Amino acid sequence: MVRFEIKDRDAAGRLGVLKTKHGSITTPALLPVINPNKMLIEAEEMKKRFGAEIVITNSYIIYKKNSLREKALANGVHSLLDFDGAIMTDSGTFQSYVYNDIDVDPLEIVDFQREIGSDIGTILDVFTTPDTGYQQAEKQMMQTVERAKKSVTRKGNMLLACTVQGGIFPELRTKCAQQLSGIDADVYPIGGVVPLMENQVYDILTNSIVAAKKGLNPSKPVHLFGAGHPLVFPLAVALGCDLVDSAAYAKYAADGRMIFPWGT
Repeated sequence: MVRFEIKDRDAAGRLGVLKTKHGSITTPALLPVINPNKMLIEAEEMKKRFGAEIVITNSYIIYKKNSLREKALANGVHSLLDFDGAIMTDSGTFQSYVYNDIDVDPLEIVDFQREIGSDIGTILDVFTTPDTGYQQAEKQMMQTVERAKKSVTRKGNMLLACTVQGGIFPELRTKCAQQLSGIDADVYPIGGVVPLMENQVYDILTNSIVAAKKGLNPSKPVHLFGAGHPLVFPLAVALGCDLVDSAAYAKYAADGRMIFPWGT
């Protein structure tokens, strides 16, 4: 079954349709980040008022909080968020970057995402920071590939996102992408790039995306993890990313900022 259909192209960008258990998603698509602990805007309101066909939430946060975990296992993540559209779940990789460690097994978190009914689950990859040296970046990249190979055997009927790592080294990004393209994944996020965007290192960000795209299966959708600022979205799409996620609306609101077409 073809899950992703490309309708048109412009530059490296694609116009497409991604089919999920909870409807078809027109791409390029923005996935608003929904914090299950604190929903500033309800997921269903995101759909009705702003046209969000898909949202993303963090399965690790749900997994770690007993009340959320019990509700999600009993009734599913769609009931938990009160959302009838498609839901993608992250695995806790970003938390491992922020807090240096997380308390979950890579296969266990994939199983959990499948059990709560995620439309698109994500592997627990190894977040490689921009300051990581080549040898360590290569080691972490291979760990990510090995985790992906094991995780795809547990996805069931859930679409699975296998994340491209490799740090700031284009050859490692391409190598990782090539190896991930050889397994039964459905979506390919490009990870480990949030620090680049936070520090506005757009040349390395661009090189990382281009290098990953070079090795990826062109028939599968590509997701730029943590795209964040709205001004990054057009660049990501022009470089061939089909999905981007952002929590900017919540972060800016917390700081009393507003988003305009020219900035914040």
